Amino acid sequence: MVRLEHLCKQFAANRAVDDVSLTIKEAAITILTGADGAGKSTIFKMLVGLVKKDSGAILLRGADIGGDYAKITSICGYMPERFSLYTDLSVEENLNFFAAVQQVPLKRREELKNRLLERTGMGPFRKRRAGDLSGGMKQKLALSTILLSSPQLIVLDEPTTGVDPLSRIEFFAIIEALKNEGRTIVMSTPYLDEAEKGDFIVFIKNGRVMRQDAIADLRSSFPARLFRILPRGNIFEVMRQVESIPGLGGQAHMRGKFIRYMQTGAENLGRQIPQLEMVEEKPTLEDMYIYYERQQ
Repeated sequence: MVRLEHLCKQFAANRAVDDVSLTIKEAAITILTGADGAGKSTIFKMLVGLVKKDSGAILLRGADIGGDYAKITSICGYMPERFSLYTDLSVEENLNFFAAVQQVPLKRREELKNRLLERTGMGPFRKRRAGDLSGGMKQKLALSTILLSSPQLIVLDEPTTGVDPLSRIEFFAIIEALKNEGRTIVMSTPYLDEAEKGDFIVFIKNGRVMRQDAIADLRSSFPARLFRILPRGNIFEVMRQVESIPGLGGQAHMRGKFIRYMQTGAENLGRQIPQLEMVEEKPTLEDMYIYYERQQ
């Protein structure tokens, strides 16, 4: 649906976005992930025209939009990382206000508002002040306000940061339902476990794309094997030993009480680690991100 080609953005001495090209597939969930400051928010702001790109192109269904961002914004709902609700207004009053701003006809407004309140489970709270909502409920309300315009493209910048686990699950259930309706969703998150819920993944580091692919294809083509090792003795002392073994130190890291070792060659060097057990596991997206980051 949307293709970003060679986007660049410089802020003073900071190269925030450096030659980024990526594709946002139609009727799918595309997730940008990376550490804070990786450039995810700047990419989204350039996509919707809030920040002017230094160079590069934004293509909508194969056609370069040039400087006409109305082609994007007319079909797009954008939820920034810090979405500003009116805390003194109720849930329903916020929805009415944003519907008016988006020029939603009154009859259509009531129909949409009631449907969104039901879908998000916010109906019983329609009279509650937005300032009195929990973090997860605020994010569901914020999502509802951008859905009032029935956007084809939904852009969500870290929508679940600071939200409790149950609300995150509920939020993603809504996102999945929107995808099943044929909406195109692109969102960013620093949480790799959340990224597992997407269809396509884009790993971002220091303003550059490290890797992008369909998540299923990324898993099937991953070139390494992952082992979970329970070390014998103090894990910190064992890790110091590991770091001194040629070819092994850069392929192992701690996770809780375990050492996770990524075998990239024919030999399983993990056998050299003092251990009580070693179990092969399927790598998660977090493991894959660490692997590709270390290839940079």
